[in-house]
Amino acid sequence: MNLVPKLSMTFIAGVSVILAVNGYLRVRREVALFESDRIHDDVQVGKTLAAAITTVWQADGEERAMSLVKHADAQQGRLRFRWISAKGDAPDPLPVQPEALASIPADGSLSLVGAAGSGEDRRYTFVPVFLPGARPGSLEVSEPMAAERTYIRRTIVDTVATTLTLDGVCATLAMLVGAFIVGRPMGALMEKARRIGGGEFGGPLRLRQSDEISRLAAEMNAMCERLVAANERATIEMQARVTMLEQLRHADRLMTVGKLASGIAHELGTPLNVIEARASMIANGETTLEESVTYARVVVRGAERMTRIIRQLLAFARPGTLQKSRCDVVTVAQRTVELLRPLAEKRSVVIRVEGLAPVYADADAGQLEQAITNLTMNAAQAMNGAGRVDVTIDQARAHPPADVGGTERDYLRIRVRDEGCGIPPEHLPRLFEPFFTTKDVGEGTGLGLAVTYGIIREHGGWIDVASEVGRGTTFTIHIPSAAMPSPLGRRS
Repeated sequence: MNLVPKLSMTFIAGVSVILAVNGYLRVRREVALFESDRIHDDVQVGKTLAAAITTVWQADGEERAMSLVKHADAQQGRLRFRWISAKGDAPDPLPVQPEALASIPADGSLSLVGAAGSGEDRRYTFVPVFLPGARPGSLEVSEPMAAERTYIRRTIVDTVATTLTLDGVCATLAMLVGAFIVGRPMGALMEKARRIGGGEFGGPLRLRQSDEISRLAAEMNAMCERLVAANERATIEMQARVTMLEQLRHADRLMTVGKLASGIAHELGTPLNVIEARASMIANGETTLEESVTYARVVVRGAERMTRIIRQLLAFARPGTLQKSRCDVVTVAQRTVELLRPLAEKRSVVIRVEGLAPVYADADAGQLEQAITNLTMNAAQAMNGAGRVDVTIDQARAHPPADVGGTERDYLRIRVRDEGCGIPPEHLPRLFEPFFTTKDVGEGTGLGLAVTYGIIREHGGWIDVASEVGRGTTFTIHIPSAAMPSPLGRRS
């Protein structure tokens, strides 16, 4: 339920309770006043008639006094008068015991409601009559209760109608005032909050009122201005960070290229020697026509081999931004291992790729190649002598860690395992910090694992490390896998 109906209902409930209590007290007060006035009137009429009876009785006797009572009873339409002797003698049953009449003081009276012989509810008022030295009886004044009950019903109906009318007026005013003062500005605030949630910080909110809601709107406007400034700063910082990260990756690539150059020199030296020898023999005319054709083909194959090696090296060293496409990670790993094989052979290390079935992911092949290169080179350098590095590629269902987020799903898994010296436990938490390294001087700068970590996180994945000192280390990359492309080249 919205705020305005809640406030209105609370206000109406409070007003209703107040009006109901006030109406109840008003009815009781009106009834009490009406009853008091009726009793007072009856007492005054009774005392006046009692004084007249006393005077007539003393002057003309009892018979003339009783005649006065009968005459007064015959003249009144609403009131009835009846003489009650001191013994309690009366034509109809009395609504009160004679003993109660005898106890009425000289200047007092007795009033009660009851049903006498007629069965009709009436109010009875008894006034004593005194003669010198005697009390011959009491005068009974009675009136029906119908008029009083009619007045009570009318008072209740009027009070209820007034209460309901006031409730309706208060409810209408509460809804109108609440909608104008609270509902409309709160709706504007919600719309502003909705726009802020959608990333729209422009269009300041202006409210034509001066209260807490308008101050809240002003604070929201100030918050939007601060968010705009913070976004601008964050964008600038992010651009600087991306630029620095790209420079860091490029520097790491160039460092790797320098290391690869020594291994590739042998790969280029052999075909260059063959090309030089064959070309010299052809140029000096030492070959027949058939031999010249054969040697020319050898020169072409050697040049193609060198071109392929140099292109791979240049492609690896070239800087670039993240450009994802669906690629076979097994092919990427095989290409990377082929590039690293000369460097590994110098260390008597064998690199083997396990898992020849194609496994696909939406990834930047160049960045993924750099990550595999960094982990494989680290594995080769971790072994002081001959050994083997296994690169295994498969799929596994995994639940990402909390800092990555997401639900359990299928992930592509790349494991690089070496048989090296392992990593001490105290160094594991700092492995991916930039410039942190345990290698000897000249072996590394401490950027490789940091760059690899950034690449994998940009691909929506993470890296796990398992190591045992003296028995080797396994780095496991997890990135979201993708379905195999359809034969027509479309993504499935």
